[in-house]
Amino acid sequence: MSPTSTSEDTLPAGGPSDNPSALPAAPAPPATPPRPLSLPGPWPGFTLDAVLAVALLLVASVLLVTPLVLVETLGQPPGRSSDEVMQAILPQVTVAAIVAMLLAALTTWALRGRGMAGELPRSPLAPALAWSLVAGVGIQAIVLAIDAGLRSIDAPLAPSNAEPIIALNRQWPLLTWFMVVLVGPFAEELLFRHVLLRRFAVAGRFLAGLIATSAVFALLHEVGQGADRSLAAWLGILAIYLAMGMGFGLVYLRTGRFWAAFVAHAACNATAMTLAAF
Repeated sequence: MSPTSTSEDTLPAGGPSDNPSALPAAPAPPATPPRPLSLPGPWPGFTLDAVLAVALLLVASVLLVTPLVLVETLGQPPGRSSDEVMQAILPQVTVAAIVAMLLAALTTWALRGRGMAGELPRSPLAPALAWSLVAGVGIQAIVLAIDAGLRSIDAPLAPSNAEPIIALNRQWPLLTWFMVVLVGPFAEELLFRHVLLRRFAVAGRFLAGLIATSAVFALLHEVGQGADRSLAAWLGILAIYLAMGMGFGLVYLRTGRFWAAFVAHAACNATAMTLAAF
């Protein structure tokens, strides 16, 4: 028989088909790479942003206010208390505080917000600005309605920035409008909405961002209870600022535009200034 006549003649007995132990081992499954440690969403970035902004605000405030205090105390008779010195320069200190907020906001934006990844969907500019103008007036109308209700029971709102703004307006009315209606809202919306809230928005954490950023907004406006104010009054003021921060935040989230939030804030402050003047 020819050697190529059948396949059986060419296979040795007990080949691979008859001896399972001789089969090649199955390849081992690839090792699963370790999962990287995931941070809890936007909270670490938000914390760093807020700490940086507060530190910059404190540094800028000290650098701007200290020369004012030194100039006021030099050449004056000794014995005046610190409260008397601060009352004498209250308008200048008010301007310095607003400028310090502007510097802190701009620096935080340059260091942290400018390179932030992610964009919000934007509404058309003209409708967004018109809607934000109405929203800003409406927010202030709600605040004034609450204040009117509290006054009816002899418990009016007493924000800590009321006296400094009145003192500034008494000395420099036009500068007061410029600082309160333009500079202050620009700085605060740049920081609180376009940096802090945006970090939450691009991560899809809208509600958490509204609450967290509005809480910081309120606490920076009313740092402490104060000796001449009850705890209930302080909490009431905080609640008002919390609601205002959430209102401006909703404008920002709805429009996706920094300028819309700024217009809402500016309209809110302009309404308050107009009613106070007339």
